[in-house]
Amino acid sequence: MIEVITRLFPGAELETTERLTGGISADVHRLDLKLRGGDRRSIVLRSHGETHSGHIAPLEYQLLYALHQAGLPVPEPLLVDTSGSLLPDPFLIMDFVLGNSKIPVGEEEQYIDVMAQALGRIHSSTIADLPVLPARIDPLPEVFDYLPAGPEWEDVVAHLQTLSDTAYTETPKLLHGDFWPENLLWKQRPIVAILDWEDAAIGDPLSDVAIAAVELRYLFGTRGMEQFTRAYAGKDQLDLERLALWQIYVAAAAQKFMGTWGLPPQRESHMRREALASIRDAADILMG
Repeated sequence: MIEVITRLFPGAELETTERLTGGISADVHRLDLKLRGGDRRSIVLRSHGETHSGHIAPLEYQLLYALHQAGLPVPEPLLVDTSGSLLPDPFLIMDFVLGNSKIPVGEEEQYIDVMAQALGRIHSSTIADLPVLPARIDPLPEVFDYLPAGPEWEDVVAHLQTLSDTAYTETPKLLHGDFWPENLLWKQRPIVAILDWEDAAIGDPLSDVAIAAVELRYLFGTRGMEQFTRAYAGKDQLDLERLALWQIYVAAAAQKFMGTWGLPPQRESHMRREALASIRDAADILMG
């Protein structure tokens, strides 16, 4: 570990480490350093071990670098290594950003509005200088792998099977891929950092909107979901049927995989109920 630190900051000493929780796809620690001149600085070590999912470390580094250069509020990447000579697993080092990911009670509406503005800024970013990212343009046919089994869902499956030409055909947008409150750091109201870009893609912005909306439903019910979509849309009209299609995709995938997320049983039960309700509500929109 000290070799990693001294490569970036010669003469620095490691004072403390702290495991950062919240995600499940990477092993993340904050490293508190005392620099050679006496100043102190904190950095983040993100290790891509056996349980890692998402982009490989070099791609994540390149993306963060491009986004930071473009002025988006992301941690500055400092180092990436895949050699295995410094640490056993591929890793990247980024600057530590001080902030809080919790939305204060009673201020949900204001924070949700800021979230929607931030996602709109991501989607309006230029993609010309970004590394090559996967495309996310069509919720079909993958959604059929995620939908729950049973008689209740037969009509939904049958209706989805009648759909065609569901691929996104407009100008592709930068997608975060996992935009929800735990991946945002706040200082009071402003967002100071947007974290965890390991699922970033290029494609249909409504996929991101659906992710955020379903996550906000877990936290604040349908009012949180509806407020977010209204705030994101602003004065524009969203394609509500297409949003519903992505909502089915997001909620179906969540209910299928959330058993692997290590959630407390009560929390998982609540989220599973809301995910299934999200599928039902979106199906009602699609099926009239």
